[in-house]
Amino acid sequence: MACNSSSKREQLPASGELMSFFKNNVNPLLQNLESTGARKKLDSILPVIKKRDNYVEMCSWLRCMAVVYQIENKLDSARLYVDQSLQLAMEKDTTERQILAGKIQTAAVLNESKSLDSALHYARDAYSLAKRIDTPGLPFICMKLYDIYEKIGDLPMQKRYLFEGFNRSTSPKHKTVFATNISAYYDRVNQVDSALIFFQALMKDSSFSNPYYDAVRYENLGALLSKKGFLQEGLQYQLKGMQISRELDELNATSYFNVAATYRKLGQYKKDERLLDTALSFVAHEKNPALQKKIWQAKAENGALQKKPWQAYAALDSAIAYNQKEVDSSIIAQARELEAKYSLLEKDNQIKSLALSHQVSENTRERQRKAIVRIICSVAIIGMFGVWMWRRKQFKRNIREESLRQQLLRGQIDSHFLYNSVNGLQKLIEEGNKAGATEFVQRLSRLFRLSLENARQPFVPLKNELDALASYLTLQQSLFDNQFEYHIEFDGIDDQEEDILIPPMLLQPFAENAILHGIAGQKEKGQINIRIHMKDKALHCVIDDNGRGFQSVEDPHQKKRPLSTIINKERLEILSRQTNTPAQLKIIDKKATTGEAGVRVELILPYQME
Repeated sequence: MACNSSSKREQLPASGELMSFFKNNVNPLLQNLESTGARKKLDSILPVIKKRDNYVEMCSWLRCMAVVYQIENKLDSARLYVDQSLQLAMEKDTTERQILAGKIQTAAVLNESKSLDSALHYARDAYSLAKRIDTPGLPFICMKLYDIYEKIGDLPMQKRYLFEGFNRSTSPKHKTVFATNISAYYDRVNQVDSALIFFQALMKDSSFSNPYYDAVRYENLGALLSKKGFLQEGLQYQLKGMQISRELDELNATSYFNVAATYRKLGQYKKDERLLDTALSFVAHEKNPALQKKIWQAKAENGALQKKPWQAYAALDSAIAYNQKEVDSSIIAQARELEAKYSLLEKDNQIKSLALSHQVSENTRERQRKAIVRIICSVAIIGMFGVWMWRRKQFKRNIREESLRQQLLRGQIDSHFLYNSVNGLQKLIEEGNKAGATEFVQRLSRLFRLSLENARQPFVPLKNELDALASYLTLQQSLFDNQFEYHIEFDGIDDQEEDILIPPMLLQPFAENAILHGIAGQKEKGQINIRIHMKDKALHCVIDDNGRGFQSVEDPHQKKRPLSTIINKERLEILSRQTNTPAQLKIIDKKATTGEAGVRVELILPYQME
């Protein structure tokens, strides 16, 4: 028996071997999110660790168990284990490395629990400690800090830690993660030029030769070039990056989605459609409702461009369905987070009760009663908070659905103008006016390009919107044989046109009404004056014409005029809710007020700054 016992003791792994066990047998399972297998491995070595009474091994074991519970989304249990690890490290660790690891993981658990203020406190402590004892670990901590600031919404701090982490990284894997997030950051703040400069510089960096890093560089640079209009060049980079990812078996839905967008801009709608279908098959496994919604929106746009309205409407219905799924999953996640917080509070109280069981029983019962009262109060308060959050999500969802519907309606406003343009072009061709027809087509294509680009965004630069309006009015002048003149005036905003953002396609419908319902057919030469100036943190826009004014006789376009007005009133209501700033529309018959001919439209538009 003594021999057998001695043999068993000899089989116990040495301290260094045990740490290798964590690295080689436990960490791969955690990285692959195999929590059950990792727990079995950890349970098997717990007796050995307890027998050794080595704080480094016990801290490592506790942190690994915390990760197991993080994978299973049991954040209350994860918090208990990581707290024990950090407390043990604070008591016994003289090197401070276990303290550093404990603070990093505590920040990660708190971040997932949405306790962002506490997570930021631990992450900053870890950052300061790493600067003192473990600078190679700083990139990892920078990524944790970026993740927390992203959820907080602090853009300057996001940028700071992204670039610090990127510059400090010495491995291609870390470099790749930071480069991808830098691209996402620039896209979020609408600085495509800066992102393009960054990735073009990366292409000249030969210090790394990792294929995965190369694939990310090529795909991001290609997507950015495509956004800037360099479609063929961007496509080549994207395809090259996809080829490398395919060889690494790392292709995902986002890669197919981005390449599909480039093909759509090139007018290759069939390829776009095939790639979007492939992206859908990938995203089904990735369980990403937000990306699924974007893919269905892209399919709706593809159907509209191919003049397949039913296909476009069906895809739009799917996009709205996934938008609902995204909202619902967000609400469920919040409910689970609240439940985890209640459970954590209850377990904390249980632990405190056990630790203080030697004290007077009456004091223990009093603390328990206070804890129960706190829990009941917390449940009541957080329950009301949950109802408020649900109503807020419902309100935002209604705004998003209404915005999608308005995007489709905006495309219907110009149908009469398109019909007249085709007739005007046909007339020029029949007259043999080749130069005039060429110039007309160029102006028309420029207008459609500007309208398409503007319609894709909820807010566009004022300069882009006025360029599209000027192109539209110039074409209408040609169609109506210069029957009218127009002037666009600014007051004190000439140097801010590119910084001021407004919703697209708000001014053009009123200019169209002035032409079709006011000036068309009258003998006197028409005048359309558009004046824009800033006042009280809003843009005041006046569209004034000298047309017929409000007519009592039947107008062949009478059905279209109220439709465009109704649509724009609805869009202004949505804009008011989105910006919390009043937006107004007044349509005034000048003959009834001043005795002059024509109509004056007064718009008060809230705006955003770039």
